[in-house]
Amino acid sequence: MDPAYAMMDAQSLGLRLDEVLHKFATREEDNSDDARLLADIAGLTEVIDKMISPSLSAASEAAENEAMVSLPVKTLEELRFLGCACWNMTVRHVSREDSREEQTLKASLREFATKAFLLGNYAYASSDVSHSYFTQHPREAEQCVLMCLKTSRDLSLCGVAGSAKRLLSLGESVASYIQTGVQNSLAYIKHRNMRWEFAYTAMDINWNVTHYKESCEAAKKLTQMLLQDRDLRRDHREAFFRFVFTIGNGGVLTSDEQYIRDMLHSSMEMQNHFQRAGTNDPSYHVMILRGATMEQMALSWLREEKATEALSWAVEADTTLHSNTSALLRLTATAKAGMEPEAIVLLHQYVQRSDVSVDDAVAACFELHNLLVSRKDGSIEGMRLLYKKTKGNTCSESVLFRFVQLLLHNGSLASCKEALQILQNEGIDFEETRYRRYCFVWLWELADMAGFSPLQIVECLESALQFKDCASEAEVDAIYLRLCTEYITQSEGGGQTSVVLMKAKNILVDYASHRNPKCVFAHSLLIKIAVLESNEVELEKELNLLLLCEPTELVMPALCTAINYSLRIGYLPGVSLVITRAVFFSAPVPDPSTELELLRVYVASLLSKACNCTDDQLRVVTERFRSLLSDECATISLSHEEVSWWAQAFLVLGLEFTVGPGPTSVYLFRAATFIALQDPVPGEVPSRTFLISGLLCTLEDEFQLFSTGIPQIDSCELEEHLRLCKEFVSSLPEVNYRLTVLLSQAERHLRQPSSETPEQIQRILDELSNISVTFEDYEAIANGASFIALKYASEHPFLHGVTIKLYMQAVSVAMNEISTSMKDADNNAEKCLEYITDAFSCLYKCFTLAFDRTEQLTVVQRLMEILSLAVEDVTVASLIKDYHSNTVRTVNNHPLSFARLFLEYFTVEAWNNSVFYLHLTETVKQTQWVHVAWTLVDILPETSSVASALHALKAITSV
Repeated sequence: MDPAYAMMDAQSLGLRLDEVLHKFATREEDNSDDARLLADIAGLTEVIDKMISPSLSAASEAAENEAMVSLPVKTLEELRFLGCACWNMTVRHVSREDSREEQTLKASLREFATKAFLLGNYAYASSDVSHSYFTQHPREAEQCVLMCLKTSRDLSLCGVAGSAKRLLSLGESVASYIQTGVQNSLAYIKHRNMRWEFAYTAMDINWNVTHYKESCEAAKKLTQMLLQDRDLRRDHREAFFRFVFTIGNGGVLTSDEQYIRDMLHSSMEMQNHFQRAGTNDPSYHVMILRGATMEQMALSWLREEKATEALSWAVEADTTLHSNTSALLRLTATAKAGMEPEAIVLLHQYVQRSDVSVDDAVAACFELHNLLVSRKDGSIEGMRLLYKKTKGNTCSESVLFRFVQLLLHNGSLASCKEALQILQNEGIDFEETRYRRYCFVWLWELADMAGFSPLQIVECLESALQFKDCASEAEVDAIYLRLCTEYITQSEGGGQTSVVLMKAKNILVDYASHRNPKCVFAHSLLIKIAVLESNEVELEKELNLLLLCEPTELVMPALCTAINYSLRIGYLPGVSLVITRAVFFSAPVPDPSTELELLRVYVASLLSKACNCTDDQLRVVTERFRSLLSDECATISLSHEEVSWWAQAFLVLGLEFTVGPGPTSVYLFRAATFIALQDPVPGEVPSRTFLISGLLCTLEDEFQLFSTGIPQIDSCELEEHLRLCKEFVSSLPEVNYRLTVLLSQAERHLRQPSSETPEQIQRILDELSNISVTFEDYEAIANGASFIALKYASEHPFLHGVTIKLYMQAVSVAMNEISTSMKDADNNAEKCLEYITDAFSCLYKCFTLAFDRTEQLTVVQRLMEILSLAVEDVTVASLIKDYHSNTVRTVNNHPLSFARLFLEYFTVEAWNNSVFYLHLTETVKQTQWVHVAWTLVDILPETSSVASALHALKAITSV
């Protein structure tokens, strides 16, 4: 208890009550806190409870008497006054809102008022004192009884079971003190049967506080009282019937439904009794009450989902009442009991009744449709009967609308087709905006019906546009786009292709012309139309417009759709146009698998020569493909068939779509090798073949690029390729495979120079001597070595010697070729000159690589060997000389012009070196160089400016 209430006397209690009652009376104007007011009332009630008993938890009768004796008479008078004042306040000030909070406030105040009044009138005293007091004060007893009856019911409505029952019991005790003869003088209870009223109130409050079993027992007592006591008036009987009827319409937990049925049984028992005994009630009153009770019994069984038990009661109720409600209940119970044919018959009868409203009939059709399992068409037929009945009336539009709604709710193909037919015909004339809006939505949804033909889908969309006055602009646009899609789909199947396409094209062109930014969906459909028309100009135009559309996230999916569509139609030019833009468009691809498919289509288009590409584009495609399979991403994996396809594709691209060996070809061959290594079944012959081809093609082109000084593969990757070759290629018998591997090994040793490099190169040269190796191969090795020697001139000076040695080996091969071709010089003159020029070229490179004039002299001596090389009576020198004398002036790119150029170079260098040694007075070396110079002058033609200059110089010096 709040300390403020602990030591409160009657006077203080009155002052505090005045405050509380003021708050209660002005609570609406002051918008006061109901919770706070309720707490104040509870505090006041606790003070009264304290006065009633010192210990509420364990109060004895002696303690109560002692407490009562201790209260002064004046205090009791004040309590009676406070109780009356508080009670009157609850009567006068009633809120306009009958909320739960208001009921609780009123019940709490009345509890305080009743207890205070009872306490002031010795109701809590011993039975002797109470009996003596109330015998002498019957009016106070009457007032106590009435207050107990009303307050106990108010408390029960608020769920306060204990106080309600105690006050009712106390009121019944007080009522027993009123003598029979005195009752007639009391204004309020002289015409009332208090025994019956207390029994009725006990039944009422027990039901309110969910003590259903006790309430049912009280009801049985009331029933016996009504059956046995003929003095009870009709009002008592009607009150009981009214109470049972009220709770029959109420709701309880499913587990407590039996208590409602017990109450209904009690009511029917009483009805049967009075029907047999005969009453003055009109016969229709008895019939209505009996039928209503049976209806409630059926409803109770239905709420418990026991339809079979409910059906018998529903049939009896309908037989008794013959009303629309009883007919509907019988219909529902029949359907829930699984008697579908009977339920359908009842529905058809129900919708034809004249006392059934249209709304009730429609609701019955929908309810039965939900209840039926195998005969749902029966509810549809019922709605059809209702429509025929109301056709031409003001409500016919509403019925037709609900009929369509039921057909769509049924969802079968036949009902949806019927709904479409109605919407196309009668539905167009709907006037109410709400109905037209629903029709638009329904037709749009019907277009997605799985069983509809393409023509029916078009009909749905075209009909929906007739209701566009009830749709938003975005919705209408969506319908137009969908309709154009269906037009295009129809045109794919033949028939009136041009007419349908023209419809779609006109709609889309008009639609796209008013959109900024451009609409992805519209231009996607125009692309499809261009594909169907095989119009490359329109297709390219729409593709360019598609790339400008927003949002850009939708552009790439649209391009993918266009590719698939072109492939499905078989329009390969369209595929090449679209795929080129898709692959090189800047927007991101949705997922790796889609990107892989795009690259596959692009490569397939290249292989079929459907589109062109540059080296840069090939490298981009290859790089994107490799990134999809890299270890860092590891987003997708290829099957064996996919590996074979991609490896073969990159091999063909490298061989046929690049101009000779180059960075792009190496990149493509490397990709082919990389893919072949991804094969999930590497032991298969195709994958092994593609791997070997990729390795060899990569190494061949890489070596050619190395010979030009621009290798593409780093040393580590080259070494890995050679390791794979050792595993897969070295055992193969083909000489070309062995040659490729040896040349790549030479490249590896040259690019990773060490003290062992000369030895390794010599080993490779020894192995090359055992197979057929051309001059070009040796020259390529030497050319690559020359770049390496220049790069590592300071770190590894020995590489110059290795390079010269390689060039000399090339010269040796060239000399062999020269000897062979000179045997048939008449037929191989041109070829012989080419070999001579090749040999001179190598010697020239050696000469430029030589560290000093001694090494240069060695190179020149090798030149002299070549010139003195003879077959029968013909030497190389005489062959060149004769060729000069017998041939007209050659063009610049003729082999002889290059040979003469090299000879002139060596002549000038030999003369300069002779002059150098002349100054040094080294006669031997000077003589060697002079001999070389004049030997070469003799071979040069007279028209050579170098020869003429030296002859003139000789003439001057001899003078």
